[in-house]
Amino acid sequence: MQDDNLELALEQSAAISFSLQEILGDQGELDRRSYLAMAYLNLALDHREALLLLVQEGAFASATALQRSLLEAAVTGVWIDSCATDGQVEQIFQLKYFPSNFDKMAQKLRATHQLGEWFEVFRNHYKIFNDYTHGHNRQISRWLSSGSVGPRYDASQMIETLHHSDLVGLVAAVQREKILDRPLEQLSAMIKTVLERSRNAKKMPPVQ
Repeated sequence: MQDDNLELALEQSAAISFSLQEILGDQGELDRRSYLAMAYLNLALDHREALLLLVQEGAFASATALQRSLLEAAVTGVWIDSCATDGQVEQIFQLKYFPSNFDKMAQKLRATHQLGEWFEVFRNHYKIFNDYTHGHNRQISRWLSSGSVGPRYDASQMIETLHHSDLVGLVAAVQREKILDRPLEQLSAMIKTVLERSRNAKKMPPVQ
């Protein structure tokens, strides 16, 4: 798919990746809660990098399918650091307990986290991303067109996918650096830039 707007979005996402490499600090010594949260947050950042590579290679179905994993890892990491009880942390650490379901984590973070409004948005998107991950109606409809079987993703959808992955990745990066007690100003400015890009992409439809 050749599209100037998509190429620009890819360049902007790649620039974020480069900036994250420069900004993010070393892990250092952490307590058990922070160590566990950091594992999820780093997993989210890894998913974001993979998603970018998939879009660059034109593997759009796989990129959309990865959005749920990215969002789930980021929100779980923030929830563990901000909301989980000591008992839950210990059980998760011992692989005896899976974190609370996504809706409950997002609702708790909405009420308590400084970026609370975004967790309600993420909660709404999560239901949609389930469809792409499991190959349900939204995903398979992209492969059924005019009697032929093949992918049909428009540029605006992939631009939105990149914007979303950038935003979620940056939220994970902010929480990661907060754990390490490092400056957040540059990352916060990057979040504002991504949000502005999303608002300016007037041709981009809402998530469907």
